[in-house]
Amino acid sequence: MTRNDTYVVIAVGNTASSHFWPFSRRHKPKQFLDFLGTGRSLLKATFERYKGICPEENIYVVVSKDYAPLVHEQLPQLSPEQVLLEPVRRNSAPSIAYACHKIKKRDPDAVIVVTPTDHIVLGEVAFVRDVRKAVEIASNDQDKLLVVGIKPHKPEENYRYIQYHYDSGGVVKKVKTFTEKPQQELAELFLNSGDFAWNTDIYVCHVEALLTAYRKYLPEVAEIFEEGEGFYLTPEENSFIQRAYSHCKSVSVTTGILEKAENIYMILGNFDWAGIHSWNSLFDLKSKDSHHNVTEGNTLLYSSKHCLVKGTPDKLIVLHDLEGYLVVDTKDVLLICPRHLEDKLKNLTSHIREKKGDQYL
Repeated sequence: MTRNDTYVVIAVGNTASSHFWPFSRRHKPKQFLDFLGTGRSLLKATFERYKGICPEENIYVVVSKDYAPLVHEQLPQLSPEQVLLEPVRRNSAPSIAYACHKIKKRDPDAVIVVTPTDHIVLGEVAFVRDVRKAVEIASNDQDKLLVVGIKPHKPEENYRYIQYHYDSGGVVKKVKTFTEKPQQELAELFLNSGDFAWNTDIYVCHVEALLTAYRKYLPEVAEIFEEGEGFYLTPEENSFIQRAYSHCKSVSVTTGILEKAENIYMILGNFDWAGIHSWNSLFDLKSKDSHHNVTEGNTLLYSSKHCLVKGTPDKLIVLHDLEGYLVVDTKDVLLICPRHLEDKLKNLTSHIREKKGDQYL
């Protein structure tokens, strides 16, 4: 059963097109794309997942104003009040501060769940159970800032990690440290230590607990958004937000608050979770054929293995004698590159901009 005092903030976040280029583009980045062939974009899947946590009218999306049409197209049930438009990108701290102040104006006793869109959750019954548990904890102990962690099962270099006090009581664990995307050797140490978890970037807390943390650790951001108390939920809100963002520096919630605060706790989720951050992360998630290939579209593969091929039904893609390649075919771009060189795509797209302009990005 959903709780009326629970609110979800879906932070669309980084819309860089290079992560899944050329499938992901500036005009339609990864958050708005269907990666698993379910008929749902990452944004829509996230929204539907949280309908088991709170009423639909309590779900907010924070997104760059450039993508407002895509949000309304994919989530037409959202009212304009539920789509918080950022005039410029300033990382996560300003966007979450904006959402918190707007929600507090509506409900001073709100418990807020902050979630990204770029991950996959399998076993949604377990997911809803665990997030509800976190909401209950945050409601009963309004001083705690909670993060949901996942027990790692491999030394993943592209995830963020949480170190926690293993022996701290019950399901709630005191957080020691946060670590950004470690190198392979360090990731293996984290895996073997037994007191590290993957950071899902799902945070749960009472709205006042988070705003108190802003005042203590990010006072400049806190002051900017507190000045808007008389504007939230009024016709003047958009004008105020334009002014507020012009004064904000780019800072993340993780580095600005969570890495400094002393009241950070973690609960371990028992659902299947994976981050979607690269073509290779998608390859790991997808079902493979007998030669360990992942294919989507109209494809024929001969003497090829460990390849990821993504196309459309309209064009036949034939691979012969390739191993470990990424092949992505779109209407105007065909990409062919070794999968192990995928991290070069960012430099590649920069070079394409120099040579061909922005039309292919």
